[in-house]
Amino acid sequence: MKKVMFFGLMMVISLWTNAIYANSINLGYHKFSPYEFKLNEKPAGIMVDIVHAIFKKLEVPLKLKFLPFKRALEYTKKGRNDGLFILYKTPERMEYFDYTEPLVNSPLLFFVRKDSNIKFEKLPDLKGLKIGVMHGYTYGAEFDNAPYYKLDPGNSHETNFKKLISGRVDAYICDKWVGISTAIKINAMSDLKTLPVPLKVMSLYMVFTKGKHQALIDKINPIIKSMTASGEIDNLINQFINEQK
Repeated sequence: MKKVMFFGLMMVISLWTNAIYANSINLGYHKFSPYEFKLNEKPAGIMVDIVHAIFKKLEVPLKLKFLPFKRALEYTKKGRNDGLFILYKTPERMEYFDYTEPLVNSPLLFFVRKDSNIKFEKLPDLKGLKIGVMHGYTYGAEFDNAPYYKLDPGNSHETNFKKLISGRVDAYICDKWVGISTAIKINAMSDLKTLPVPLKVMSLYMVFTKGKHQALIDKINPIIKSMTASGEIDNLINQFINEQK
């Protein structure tokens, strides 16, 4: 009897949640290639594919709106959009947004020339090197302020990779998929490799307006976990990257 009541309750909750979102969920996305961007006036990118797959499994209608990053944050904070993707987690942002499970755990890797003998496990291993970085980015206080190497900022990923290939820097630190996608675009990946140990791993999330969509998040999280465990998310990433080659 208790089992019947439990399953009945779960069915009611499921139907209630689907009814709430019958008119679609509105999510903002922003320019962060290859994760999310606008192509031919349509949403495109790794995260767009992943989010579409999640909502297809949920059977909840989804609408995506391309916005500048700060506006996407503000719209979600005020409830003008239901949520946005992707976002890093910080204590300040957790005051305004409810987070799903991580969609992707993305390593920050050192890209080096194919013939490089550089090895990295800890920061002193980089002693005497010139490391390319993005102008205005922070890679964490420990890395930013370490005395072992010289940082050489550039204004774009393309510029930094060209500096790496020409030998003006010894390594370039970049998000794995951003780096691989950029290197493919400029036909440089065959000249490069990545060091196996990341500087750090950053989790990328979908978020929703604080306090308004917990029932939906509770349905999304098991799907994310299942897609991660089954390799479906990795397959979607690899499919997108392979299509760029």
